[in-house]
Amino acid sequence: MIVVVEPTYAGDDHAAVNGAILQSLSIACGPVLFAATAKQHAGVAEALKDGLAEVATETIHVMPPGGVKLRRMWGQHRFLSDIVGRHRPEALVLLSAGPETLFAARWLATRHHRLRILAVMHGNISGIVGWRSRDPRRRLIDMTSSLRAARHPRIQLVVLEATIKDRLATLIPNRIVVWPMPTNHVEQPAWTRWTPPRRLTLTCVGSANREKGFAGIIAMQKQTGALYQWAVTGTISAEFAPEDVEVFTKPSRRLNREDYLAEVRKADYAVITFGQDYALTASASLLDCFTQRKPVIALRTAALSSLEAEFGAFGYLCDGPDAMLQLVMEPGRLRDEAAYAGFQRTLDTIHAARLPDALAVTLRTDIGCQ
Repeated sequence: MIVVVEPTYAGDDHAAVNGAILQSLSIACGPVLFAATAKQHAGVAEALKDGLAEVATETIHVMPPGGVKLRRMWGQHRFLSDIVGRHRPEALVLLSAGPETLFAARWLATRHHRLRILAVMHGNISGIVGWRSRDPRRRLIDMTSSLRAARHPRIQLVVLEATIKDRLATLIPNRIVVWPMPTNHVEQPAWTRWTPPRRLTLTCVGSANREKGFAGIIAMQKQTGALYQWAVTGTISAEFAPEDVEVFTKPSRRLNREDYLAEVRKADYAVITFGQDYALTASASLLDCFTQRKPVIALRTAALSSLEAEFGAFGYLCDGPDAMLQLVMEPGRLRDEAAYAGFQRTLDTIHAARLPDALAVTLRTDIGCQ
């Protein structure tokens, strides 16, 4: 039996990706049990529509976010121990993993001698790079310490891009496998021929903040003036001055999954300005661009270069902010219909390669399903 748990998020964070992983697991291993909060269950159901027939569900309580605390560690330890104790699975898949989750995983692996544990790592694993607190109380339970605790032959870390594994291999000795972040077949729209409008819409997909490089997008908007309609599909961080972001079209409320994807489809290009700071983070918003056939204008990263080398061009990868600005200052290049159609064909190929059926082959090997 395979038990899958979302132990970190009380809301519907990562629900679309979690749902696609669940679909892949059910294809690879047959019926699975999915334990999560009611909001997470609802988010997965919204993303997958009727695609969870082989998944049984169980509702658990997850503390809201708020840092690594002993109370959170004890809470995760308690409900994970209860689930494993009642269901006795052969494998436990943790759809997210903070430091507290990895400590609990080590305890479970020590107590249950046949249990295999796979912990999906999201952006928080970047906590092992850069500054680390000197306070021994914080260091005792931070990501670096928890990764040491999780060094066990039956615990594997799961990353969502091969380039993340390559980078982590130089930093930690833990066992790491790659599950390429999967797409969802029910979210891809019907094919329509793209005809450039009078003014192209360039959109920041997802939340807009300094960490994701939104300051660079603001700078480009100021340089290009009225050449484009600029938009954001998520929220804009309050760290930016109101006068700098007032020209951006943005939702007036928090969007559900269906409305969010509808906003992505309105774009002509998705502008992506996160750089090497995201070397240890897989981008779900980038995956949404693939599914919705939106070519990108992006700063070149190892992950994007790897995708381009494998599948072909899916937009314009720029070797720095100056190159990106030069590109958007030439709107004629972005209006090339033949190039755009080629980008969309590549996006369809990437989408197909990342569907749950394709990922199931990898999961069957990593989990050992018969």
